Amino acid sequence: MAGIAERTGAAEKEETDMPKISRAFFYLTELPIRWGRSLPEITGWALAGRLNIMVPIAPVQCGIERASGIVRVRAEDVARLFHPDHPIHLSCAVIRILPTGALDPVYVTDPVGGIEVQLRDLMLDAGEVSDFEQVNDLLGIGTRSTRKKTGGNSGQGRPAAYEWETMLVDVMIDISENGLPDKQDDFLKLILDWFTENSADGMVPEVSTVRKRYAPIWWRLQDRL
Repeated sequence: MAGIAERTGAAEKEETDMPKISRAFFYLTELPIRWGRSLPEITGWALAGRLNIMVPIAPVQCGIERASGIVRVRAEDVARLFHPDHPIHLSCAVIRILPTGALDPVYVTDPVGGIEVQLRDLMLDAGEVSDFEQVNDLLGIGTRSTRKKTGGNSGQGRPAAYEWETMLVDVMIDISENGLPDKQDDFLKLILDWFTENSADGMVPEVSTVRKRYAPIWWRLQDRL
């Protein structure tokens, strides 16, 4: 019996010690309770381009390309769902989407009527939610709080393949002269345009890589410029 108890205790301790898996997404309908703000106020931020809305979709045809999985949608394309008088169980048709890694939308050609989306389908990236919370102090912990560093290899990985530092200097100069773009995608386009114009070998980083590295900078600049 003692052996069973010891094994049980060890199993429980091992389960307790297991690291918690961070959330990847939040549903839009969760945020009013989390932030203590009304849904119209939150969706207003989305319509102003400060939050990116996503939906999970089954495979659809976009011309000669096929898209599926988690895709972004323009807030204005689902604005009908935000109206207080719109029945929550009714959907609206979305005919353009932004697949992973895209900054410009593509049009859904099959199904012909587009993708049917309900309010409960709308999601936001958890990392973006965290950045938005910190910049706007929505959780009451201070906008200047330092984010906890996780993982990493203390900068001992292989050398960067792109001239990130030079690019960042030039982009910051552009922002000082012309102002910070209102939308995150326009900020990312500045970065991608720099690589397109200055890459010696024609290599340009993936949109997803640029977003992961520099979207947080756009959020921090929102708080300071």
